[in-house]
Amino acid sequence: MSLKKVGIIDYGCGNLASVINAIKYLKYDVEIIKKNNNLEHFSHLILPGVGSFRAGMEKLKSESWDTALKNYVEGKGKLLGICLGMQLLFNFGEEDGQTEGLNFFKGKCIKLNTYSKFPLPHIGFNSVSHNNSSIWSEIKNDSFFYFVHSYAIKELEEKYDCGTTNYSEKFISYIENGSVFGAQFHPEKSHLAGLKFIKNFIEQ
Repeated sequence: MSLKKVGIIDYGCGNLASVINAIKYLKYDVEIIKKNNNLEHFSHLILPGVGSFRAGMEKLKSESWDTALKNYVEGKGKLLGICLGMQLLFNFGEEDGQTEGLNFFKGKCIKLNTYSKFPLPHIGFNSVSHNNSSIWSEIKNDSFFYFVHSYAIKELEEKYDCGTTNYSEKFISYIENGSVFGAQFHPEKSHLAGLKFIKNFIEQ
């Protein structure tokens, strides 16, 4: 465990307190980082976030995080996007007009159905049907996690290991490919299952 060091990226899009508290509870070395230099000192990075896709990408690009994260992943670093952070890992987002994302996954983030009787945003605990990959070790299928979002990934352009959730329609609530992972839910707010998910990510 002493070789693990987690960096939480602070790019001005979200409250980081619950994420850092969860990692400290798990007794890992963790640091909030605002600059993208010296990323090689971190074994794992977490990209959290709330708010719009366009605003998130503008802030990431203004500090050259888009390039830095690609270089970090190419150097075999592990990256986890949470909520907006997961959405930004994809090609495009349609919130506030079409915006190019970080391009780690091929897919588009679009608004959940508004014609249904289900209110938006989707708030609260919902189940995740997962793929039993190693990040889900000792987490039962269809365990419940906490969500807050109105936009989601509904379709993928390539085949990835992923998990799904239903809220009037099915959407991608988890995805992974190589050393890049994404969770539409908030593991840091999802009790024991969420803590186990974070621990499993750090032990990848």
